[in-house]
Amino acid sequence: MSWTAKLKAHSASKQPKPRKPRALRCSTLVQTRAPNEESGDPGAVSEVHYTFDGTTVRLTDRKGMPLEGERTSYVLQPGETALRIATRLALAGRERSSYSAPDVAWVV
Repeated sequence: MSWTAKLKAHSASKQPKPRKPRALRCSTLVQTRAPNEESGDPGAVSEVHYTFDGTTVRLTDRKGMPLEGERTSYVLQPGETALRIATRLALAGRERSSYSAPDVAWVV
């Protein structure tokens, strides 16, 4: 191998590699309890934080750190939106915890 070929090979290996784009950090509110006019209950909402990198939705805390658990990330399928999946993941996590909702189908 000639010295020019070595020089070209060396400079080609030193080229910066393209960076992977950062995941978009988002947040939204999810209604966890419907309002009740008869009792004067205003209802309840919960804040949901998530990241979206174009294909995967991951639930996070306020600082953007991923949450631990089995259902905290999801790969989007055609026709699904990141917002809808994030709210469903958050509500599914609430249903598994001490929160008991009568019917959360109206939320999404």
